[in-house]
Amino acid sequence: MASLQRANAYAPDVTDDQRKQLRGELTSGLRDIGSRYSKTVAGSQHEMHILELVGRVTGPCQAALAGRRQRLGSAAKALNLYLKYLWCLGRIPTPPHCPFDRRVIARLPTHVQVAWTQMDDLREYQALVRAAAVCARGESLAEWELRIYQGA
Repeated sequence: MASLQRANAYAPDVTDDQRKQLRGELTSGLRDIGSRYSKTVAGSQHEMHILELVGRVTGPCQAALAGRRQRLGSAAKALNLYLKYLWCLGRIPTPPHCPFDRRVIARLPTHVQVAWTQMDDLREYQALVRAAAVCARGESLAEWELRIYQGA
């Protein structure tokens, strides 16, 4: 739910029922898409899954969403964080990407600095992935990001 709370994802006039529906749609989408990661998933396919999640949440929850749309950055954060948890629990292989938030983005070169909460362009997301791959120096993005959060 961090992808919703910190991203100002809710419309100003959202009701409690609409919030509940949005959380339910997001949870359902994450579980469904997450089930496809029992085997290694390529980065390009992962990007398609992020876009799918945007559509799944936006469709039934437009009234609850700021701008009447689920932003790509929030969907990417939600999916990548969910996959990180599954990976850390040993339920899936290493995810193709990592959760991008302020702390991770701050480790990237300044030319790719973007607010993940406002990101809504796949090209911006892809630029983050490319920059992180350079910083990770051959290490998987998931392992690199985990080291950042462990304070290494």
